[in-house]
Parts: sequence; structure tokens; C-alpha cells
Amino acid sequence: MKRILILAVSLGLFLSGCSPKEETLPVQDEDALLRAKLFGDAAKAKDIVWRSSGLGIRIITPGEGVAPKLTDTVRVHYVGRLRDGTVFDSSRARGQPNDLAVSRVIAGWAAAMPALKPGGKAEFFIPPSLGYGNMHAGNIPPNSGLIFEVELIAVNPTAPWKP
Repeated sequence: MKRILILAVSLGLFLSGCSPKEETLPVQDEDALLRAKLFGDAAKAKDIVWRSSGLGIRIITPGEGVAPKLTDTVRVHYVGRLRDGTVFDSSRARGQPNDLAVSRVIAGWAAAMPALKPGGKAEFFIPPSLGYGNMHAGNIPPNSGLIFEVELIAVNPTAPWKP
């Protein structure tokens, strides 16, 4: 009996040493995979704050003063681009900033604007659910993630901008 027990333990130890090693693959959560699909490599930056809505905000320059509210108008310079870098809109290319009512922009912009203060600059990573959804909007294909670089010049500007 003792001999059988020693043989069984030895065989068990031998077999456990011969088992193939399991390959460990890096774990990626579904949110990270979706962000990569919508925004490409830009979504890998470590300083992006991702909200549960899928909205990402990366502060480039913090700015100073009072952040805009939904009821405010803002003067901004911005460049909007797709995942592949295609620019679909740019106030910089037009050479003048835009005055926009925060309550009248796409949901992603409205949700991200309070993260900025005058003089601040940020990138907004807007998923389709907070952008144009499954609609085709100008040069923007349906279900596109939108990346905006936004510079907040003023909150509630008192006079129209003049070059």
C-alpha cells in the first residue's frame, strides 16, 4: 500500500511538471477596446479622464477663472477631426473663433465644456452617443468618434469677435 501511495505521488509530481505552460495574454476591458476603435491611438494617452458615458477629456492647458455652465455662451477656437486624422471642421482654418451657446452644441461638447476655464485648452473624445449617433453629418460618417481640440477664449463674451 505504501508503495502504491509513493508511486501515485511521484506520478502526480511528474505529470504536473510536464504540463504545458499557460500563456498569459494582456487583459483589455471592453471600454478600452471601444475607445481604440472610435479614437485610435489618441485614446491611449494616460492623461485622459474617461467618464462612464464614454466621454474622454484631456486637459492640455488648465486656464483660469470661471468654467462655463450650460446656460453660458463661449468663445472658442477648435479643430474637429476623426480617428484617422481627417479634419471635418476648424475655426482655426477659418481664422476666427466661434461664439457658441453651450446648450446648443452636441451633448459631448456640452458635457465637456465645464472642464475648461478661460485660456484653457483640451481635447474632447466624443463617442457617437454624445455626438451625431448613427446620422451622417456633413463629412462625418455615421457612428463616428469625434476628437476636438478646444481652446476656451472667453465665457459670455460681451462683444462679437473682430479680427
